Amino acid sequence: MTLAIETSCDDTSVAIVEKGAHHGRAVARLHFHKKVTANNTHFHGVHPLFTLKSHQENLALLVAEAIEHLPSRQGRRRLPDFVSVTRGPGMRSNLFTGLDTAKGLAVAWQKPLVGVHHMQAHALTPRLVAALDAYNTYNTHSALDAYSTHNTHSTHSTHITHSTHNTHNTTQDAADLNAHPLVHGTAALAPTFPILSVLASGGHTMLIHSTSLTDHAILGTTDDIAVGECLDKVARVVLPAEELQSAESTMYGALLESFALPPPAHDSTQSRAKSELSGLTAQAYLEHAHLHDWYTPPTNNEVAVERSKTTWGWSINQPLTKTGGGNKIKTMGMSFSGLMTAVDRLVRYPTDPETGKLSKQVRSAKSITLDERRDMALGVMRAAFEHIASRVILALKNSSNPTPPSIAPAVVLAGGVASNAFLRHVLASTLCAHGFGDVVLYFPPPKYCTDNAAMIGWAGLEMYEAGHVDPLSIRAVRKWPLDQLLTPVDDGKMEKSNM
Repeated sequence: MTLAIETSCDDTSVAIVEKGAHHGRAVARLHFHKKVTANNTHFHGVHPLFTLKSHQENLALLVAEAIEHLPSRQGRRRLPDFVSVTRGPGMRSNLFTGLDTAKGLAVAWQKPLVGVHHMQAHALTPRLVAALDAYNTYNTHSALDAYSTHNTHSTHSTHITHSTHNTHNTTQDAADLNAHPLVHGTAALAPTFPILSVLASGGHTMLIHSTSLTDHAILGTTDDIAVGECLDKVARVVLPAEELQSAESTMYGALLESFALPPPAHDSTQSRAKSELSGLTAQAYLEHAHLHDWYTPPTNNEVAVERSKTTWGWSINQPLTKTGGGNKIKTMGMSFSGLMTAVDRLVRYPTDPETGKLSKQVRSAKSITLDERRDMALGVMRAAFEHIASRVILALKNSSNPTPPSIAPAVVLAGGVASNAFLRHVLASTLCAHGFGDVVLYFPPPKYCTDNAAMIGWAGLEMYEAGHVDPLSIRAVRKWPLDQLLTPVDDGKMEKSNM
């Protein structure tokens, strides 16, 4: 069992996660999980100082609340076996807020410390979700578990901003049973290695091939900005002013999705259920998720270019399809800044529907209709997501090590942008179109795609069980390549070398 802390960006989150085994399967339960997100709406983005202030004001309160939910038996609380904390990558001051707090807890409790790589935690999130589901399955069907008679909903179904279901409305017997440690032993985890992961967030976009818990090869990453940052900035340009002003959070990428592709009002419950489909083959996913059935992937780049043309005269094409120095379409590098630049120009200047040329005369924001704005939003998402999906296909078809569909690794889509249902559909459709319909896809529930302490705790548990602990002298690492997981470079040296 571990107490975990996450403070890498604008979310302050604390969790108590326990891992065990049951009939050869890994199981996990959350004794506590809560987060507070800094309200950066006034700044229309993450403000470093305001976010740091939020961490300083909320982290100690969350830790105190979490300690109250440590499982107890006969009046005595079980202490965590160790403390997990996000060490990097992220915003340095924010990371240190969490790391220093974690060090204090480790010293006070005389327990080990595990500094967790934030992106490794995202990549391992499907294993956490599978373990939570496995625990819920055996807990629900166990007639001896009094707890299940009081709580029949899924272990990870509680909204992520609140403490988990086993912290309220339980009898003393149920609480005592819940205090029993989970049984340890050999347990299967899903997905198993090797894993091909697409980690897509506001700060990172990368394609990772993982052969073990600590062996990760970066196959491709963005040459400029992350896809999440691209979508956020496009949203601030494309969304109507009134929608931006009424936004209750700075998750502009999510606003862009709902603006471009508003879900049917009568299908909200089914849409939420479909958004949590995971562990299915790409083909099976498409058979169950029908929200974007209208979409089919282009058969080649020429078809993609033709499809991108609109009645407004403009088009938004996939990045890195053509360059002056040669064709980059067959590399696994990614780029998203061009999409942002293209939208800036389309919003600023009108396009001649006949010639497709931009006018030199600036147009007013009011002259852009909602339909054109929606087409811009959808055009950017389609181009960005097809760009990402094409890199997954290239990885599976790597000429130096071709992967037959029958033995292809599982594909994980994780990070904040992974909650986008259209991205999931584009990826599944593209895999099927290229003969990889049997590849198993793992999509964490949207609430576990965004930053959270539960995933930090789970990654810490896996690392701790593998024998990895850290000295109390460790420092936060602002930039930490995942392929240097066990050998992070000192931040000062990294900055001097512009890494």
